[in-house]
Formats: sequence, structure tokens, C-alpha cells
Amino acid sequence: MSPEEFRAQLEYDLDWRMKELALLTNQLSNISEEDKKIYCKALLVMLYSHFEGFCKEAFKTYVRLINEEKIIRSKATEYIVASSLGEEFHDIQYHKNIGNNCCDIFNISSNETKFKKYFIRAHFIRMFDQILDQEIDISERITEKIVDTKSNLTLDVLSNILYRLGLPYNQFDAHEGLITTLLTRRGAYAHGNKVEGISEKDYKIIEKKVFDIISALVTLLTESAKNRSYLKVVF
Repeated sequence: MSPEEFRAQLEYDLDWRMKELALLTNQLSNISEEDKKIYCKALLVMLYSHFEGFCKEAFKTYVRLINEEKIIRSKATEYIVASSLGEEFHDIQYHKNIGNNCCDIFNISSNETKFKKYFIRAHFIRMFDQILDQEIDISERITEKIVDTKSNLTLDVLSNILYRLGLPYNQFDAHEGLITTLLTRRGAYAHGNKVEGISEKDYKIIEKKVFDIISALVTLLTESAKNRSYLKVVF
């Protein structure tokens, strides 16, 4: 996948989301002033859904880009290497799985497996050079864990995803207030709490800021794809 193809995929996913929101927003002209605040509550819930959905899909597309590069781990940044070893780190943490439903490097028969965590640690070190020579292929299961938004895309969650992918994790710190406002209102509206609605003016302010964040994310990921920021810098 070229950087241009990567960008095109992000824009395709964003385009249908924007069209859907625009269709719903345009209905405001047919709604009485009295009912607009109620309608805007529903709009904001949908806005959040597309915000979270786009971010998650954009990060998954970035992981697919990395996978398609077929680079070996020794050429990648430590963040990408760590993310690509999700299965292995899982088995290191939950060493009771040794020899039973483990990832490939630990799914072996050995008298040493009775030593549990010390065996798995020693075996990981023993295999480390070989592991670094393997191509990066982050599985769908691990990708889902990397980009897990927990259905609650807070700034901390967004920063964690960025960090796992070796991207600037403080990129969106300035938007913390907006993200918190969006989440707080979404939670109240989606759970049917009896709270005051939101005016058309206030909704459109939030909508614009949300799409500013999305635009910044598209730029960040596109530049990262173009610059191959997932590769280790060799001095």
C-alpha cells in the first residue's frame, strides 16, 4: 500500500461518515426551534460514534500498511516491535499456557516447561535474535487490542493508541476539553438521562472541532506513512 493509497483509504472512510452526518444535520431545517435541542442530542451521539469509528478504522489501516511492508522487526521502531509481539508478551505474562494454546515460539515440547515463567523468559531470550529477524505481521486479534477504544475514546485512550504505534502521543492534548465535553454529553444522551439538550449553534461548534481533530489525525497518519515513521532511525 503506497502512502497515496493509504491516504485514499482514510478519505474514503471519512467521506461516507461526513455524508451521513450531513444528511442528518440538514434535517434541522425541517424541525421546529422547540425540538431542535432534542434532535441535536441524537446528532451528537451519532457524531461521537463516527469520531470513535473513524479513529479506530484509521489506526487499523495504519497497522495494515505496516504489515504490508513486510519489514523485519530489527528494522522497526521499538514501539512497533513491542506491538507486534503482543502474543508473545501475553504468554510471558500468563505462563500457565506453556505448551498449550501458546503463540508459536512457546508452543513446544520440553522438559523445561515445568519451570514455567523462568523457562518462558529464558526461551524468549534464546529466541530473540530469531524473533528480530522475522517479518512483522500484527494479527487481527492483536490489532484490535492495540486500537481498542474501550467504547470511550478519551484523550488518555487516544494517547495510548498513538504511543503503541510509535506516534506522537501528546498530539491532541490541546483538545482535551473538547473530547471530554463530547464524551460527557454522549454518555448522558446515549444512556437516556433526563438532561437538557444542546442548541444547534453549540452542536455545530462541537462538530467542527471534532472534524478538526479528525483532519489532524489524517495528516499525522499520512505523514507517518509517507515518512515511514515505523522504521528505526539509523545514525
